Amino acid sequence: MFGSETLKHSDGHLNKNLTQTAIAFGRIDQRLRHHPLLPAILFRERLEAARACAAVDGHLIDPWRLAAELEGLRVVPLGSDVFERGSSVDAAHAAFAQYQWLVKPDEAQRNAIESALGWLSEHSKASGPLLGAATAFHAWVEAGHARAPMRAALIRHWRRTDILHFPLPLVGARAFIADAPWEPSEWIPCFLNCLNDEITAVENRTRKLERSWRHARLQSGAQRSTSRADKVIDILAAYPLISATRLSDELGLSLKAAYIYLERFLSNGLIVEVTHRTARRLFALKELEPLREIVRPPKRPLPGRKRGRPKKSESQETTPPEEDVDIRPPGPVPTFAPINYEELERAIENAERIIRRYRAD
Repeated sequence: MFGSETLKHSDGHLNKNLTQTAIAFGRIDQRLRHHPLLPAILFRERLEAARACAAVDGHLIDPWRLAAELEGLRVVPLGSDVFERGSSVDAAHAAFAQYQWLVKPDEAQRNAIESALGWLSEHSKASGPLLGAATAFHAWVEAGHARAPMRAALIRHWRRTDILHFPLPLVGARAFIADAPWEPSEWIPCFLNCLNDEITAVENRTRKLERSWRHARLQSGAQRSTSRADKVIDILAAYPLISATRLSDELGLSLKAAYIYLERFLSNGLIVEVTHRTARRLFALKELEPLREIVRPPKRPLPGRKRGRPKKSESQETTPPEEDVDIRPPGPVPTFAPINYEELERAIENAERIIRRYRAD
């Protein structure tokens, strides 16, 4: 089998990468298995995985822009011309397609993922779950299959083999960059190293989220024993974006009490409101503040402007005075001789006559 041949001819470099990656998987599984912020961590990492997979194919997008698109929020358009805006739309479409494969595949995608899982199971029998995943991925692409089904299959493979106990999207996206080697003896260590780098990045982002969470809890202020402030912070940390209605349902608070907590934390700078609205607002921890910069504020009337169409007199008053501009042409208007179509008509008539003669023969 291909995996056993790789092991046979591998050197210490492969064994070192395999060992480091196995240790990293065990470390991240132990850290996040019962983590209170696991839903928020998975949300963030799914965005990052979709962004990385799209970037390998040349579609660059900010993960916060993708988050806004997924939440149905209107985003600030990118670029100063049609070409740049079209490129941003293409990038969003590519990243959304990768996100769908990883998180919410449709029926056809699920069938393709099951086929990729079969490859993973077959190679894992002889090479183990980590090295088997690498050899299976290489053989899958070498056979002409798309990368997206195998990436989604990897998430399920890590759980089926008890390497991870949660659907963390570790897919080794950077192993497919343009200058990556493709020979199995070189690509497989590269793929394992990319998985190790992804785990390190997950740990760094997790620490940053934990700091934001702990800071919010410490700064929520001295509370009575019946206060729900810490619980509100915990819910805000667990759910990436949450409304006052959702918060009241989760904690059994009245809608008014939920808004009191949110407004107080907002004024203290512990959380952010990402929708720029006064109704149907969404809140998040300070860690998600970049999302607010991506979301386009709703259109609002000008200050002092009343509802409805302005009166004719008002519109006339606001119309700037006409400038005295001479729009006469600089010289006499050129005249052209009429076009003679007689020669064209004779040519058409001659062609039709030849066609009729040819059909008669």
